[in-house]
Amino acid sequence: MRANPKIVFAQNPSLILNYLLIIARIFFRYQLVSDAHYAGVIAYNGNGLMQKALDLSNKLVDLVIVTNADHAEYIHNIGGKAVICEDPLPDIMKYNAHEDDSGKTVFYICSYDIDEPYDLAFKAARVLSRDNFKFLVSGNYKKANINPDDYPHITFLGYLPEAEYYTQFFQSNIILDLTDNENCLLCGAYEAMAAQRPLVVSDTLCLRSYFTKGTIFAKHDVNSIVNAVIQAYRERATLKIGISAWRESIYDHQNIRILNINRALGLPENS
Repeated sequence: MRANPKIVFAQNPSLILNYLLIIARIFFRYQLVSDAHYAGVIAYNGNGLMQKALDLSNKLVDLVIVTNADHAEYIHNIGGKAVICEDPLPDIMKYNAHEDDSGKTVFYICSYDIDEPYDLAFKAARVLSRDNFKFLVSGNYKKANINPDDYPHITFLGYLPEAEYYTQFFQSNIILDLTDNENCLLCGAYEAMAAQRPLVVSDTLCLRSYFTKGTIFAKHDVNSIVNAVIQAYRERATLKIGISAWRESIYDHQNIRILNINRALGLPENS
């Protein structure tokens, strides 16, 4: 009521937040922009009722920001208006720490959600341990009922405070992040680019299209993950050069995306 905004941006998730703002828009008459991550477009659990609720929300808001062309097409097909803008790279350089060159450290980013093939990653870790790779895993493993004693070849870090989490990024040699979702740009992948650490991710069209340098892609089978990690470690110097080049181009790319959002909202291009 004090700010009387002309435009409101809201993340989705939360779907409840988006519906609250849809209702409030009746009284305050702002433009409502939904910044939709994967679960703001597609019901991650496949629930039909949830999908209908998402679709209705994405039709009712004035604009939906998505991260890839497939999601933009989906929004358009249900009668909504979408614009593509990938997430900006996180500002994590204040946590910069020296890389541990004494070992072969793989930092596996995991939240133990249903889209993550962590069972395959753990099997790959067992194979990699024979070649002296050290496998660290983030995330709350307790919610997956995992007993760390069953995996002596893995160090389970649990849910880390932000400073410890990003410091581990910089100290690691390789970042691993995997998803079964075809149209999901992974937070761990953005973070790896920000930390300039060689990245191993799932071999999906969405990830291949965006992370074009500094990245090795793995199919979801044990041998593919093992080979991708070994390749990333062997070629890590070249991959880091590729990441630096990618980062230089991605800032210009991001500025163009922001201009497209401004145009879609009828704002001056320098807003």
